[in-house]
Amino acid sequence: MRKLMMVMAMLTLAGCGTAFEKAHEAVSQLLENPKTARFTNVRTTDQGNYCGQVKGKNAQGVYGPYRSYAAVPHGDRFEVVIDNDGNDPRVREVCGSAEELLAPVDVAEQPGQRWEVRIVSGRNMGSVTDMAARLVENGFVASFVQRDGQTLVYLGPFDSRAEADKERARLMGSRGIESVVMPFSEADKP
Repeated sequence: MRKLMMVMAMLTLAGCGTAFEKAHEAVSQLLENPKTARFTNVRTTDQGNYCGQVKGKNAQGVYGPYRSYAAVPHGDRFEVVIDNDGNDPRVREVCGSAEELLAPVDVAEQPGQRWEVRIVSGRNMGSVTDMAARLVENGFVASFVQRDGQTLVYLGPFDSRAEADKERARLMGSRGIESVVMPFSEADKP
């Protein structure tokens, strides 16, 4: 009886991961080398879609940067879109964008304006200490400040928006960490 219960429990657990596994398989098939797929920041939306970032090796065996993806279920199949340049409207429509998770701010460049790369803390980003470790592992120096009972994590400040955009691209490429470029606030100084 005990063995039967164990088998039933294992079958139940195996069934739980089926949609997740199928989504990842569908995403992997769009990569140049599907068996090398690496996923990060995977989450499900309220509509049951899968979103996250993926990277894989090219023909020379070198990993490319992380790219956002959306996997939309249609029965037992998935429609998958991989965002190659960070601006695919279909991925943003299904998964939302980092900018939507933060309060709107005026991003017009002013003379002398400094910029930061704000890390977006979502459901699957982990604790602040985990985030700090992930950033340090990849050579990023982050600042942490408290505002309105929340810990904000950012890189910078940078003297130009172009510098901040470059660092944001490097952050996404190396770790798939969602972030946005924002004006730096002196009030946020650690």
